Amino acid sequence: MPVPPMIRSCLILLVAVTVVLVGPPTYAQNTARIFGVVTDDQGNPVEGATVTIEFTGDLDLVYEATTNDQGEYRQMGLARGPYDVTFTTGNTVTRRNLELMVGMEFELDVQFLAEGEVDRAGLSAEDLARLEAAEATDAAFLNGLEASRAGNLEEAIDLFNEAIAGLPECYDCYRNLGIVEIQRENYEAAETALKQATTIAPDDAASFNALADLYNATRRFDEAGEAAAEARRLSGGGSNDDPSALFDAGLIAWNAGQLDEARGLFEQTLTLDPNHGEANYWMAMASLNGGQIPEAVTFMRTYLEREPSGRFADQATALLGQLDP
Repeated sequence: MPVPPMIRSCLILLVAVTVVLVGPPTYAQNTARIFGVVTDDQGNPVEGATVTIEFTGDLDLVYEATTNDQGEYRQMGLARGPYDVTFTTGNTVTRRNLELMVGMEFELDVQFLAEGEVDRAGLSAEDLARLEAAEATDAAFLNGLEASRAGNLEEAIDLFNEAIAGLPECYDCYRNLGIVEIQRENYEAAETALKQATTIAPDDAASFNALADLYNATRRFDEAGEAAAEARRLSGGGSNDDPSALFDAGLIAWNAGQLDEARGLFEQTLTLDPNHGEANYWMAMASLNGGQIPEAVTFMRTYLEREPSGRFADQATALLGQLDP
């Protein structure tokens, strides 16, 4: 008796469909069937997974099967033509497309992916291209963050710009680009990047905090106050829980001559974030202003430990030479 043709399509993780003809074709049967095994990301059988087989031709046909305790499923009586096959368990969904011929036996094994993995085999060429572009953008952004943390500012700028080219609406990219430009004291480019971040995401408090830092650094204190106020508003007025917002408010108070208020804000900043370098520097300046030389020396040394190449490192080193020769 002739054996119907069997096609095996083994789809495991990110491996594409493999089709193997194992017998001579026959059309003695009028329908086709599909069967296979469903496993989890560890290779264990998945019991109770729903397999929905939907005909995508000119008829409205939908079939449904459920896997047994061995992860096996089977559906017979399928007409020839194109199908979408969806495998569902809990919140996990995997899809496959296939074409059946009369008398065909199609073995379709599926392994669900681990959380965070992408089912590339189920994507169209267009969607796969979008995914790869998004992954390249994410990689550029994350590498930019690493480069900026390592002090490789030029590399960080190139990487953030690469990420922006891939995703022009990436406000995180613009914000971090602006922060790096502040570190480079390229203030015009920093302002352009940060304003673009606030245009794309007008509710991003972090971008307004970065603008406040920029305006404080360039002694544009009125604009610094406005940016800091907007950051506090966007944070729900919860500046008492945000060390960056408290620090910016401290700078604004210092520049307005409200030195006691500024000191209190810098103290709150360090309570929430003991590693905040510049808060230590300004606490040193506040202590020096109050004649508290030992405290000033302690805060200045802490600042230099936190930020040995910080923007006030030269001034701090010179002051220490005078205060604690």
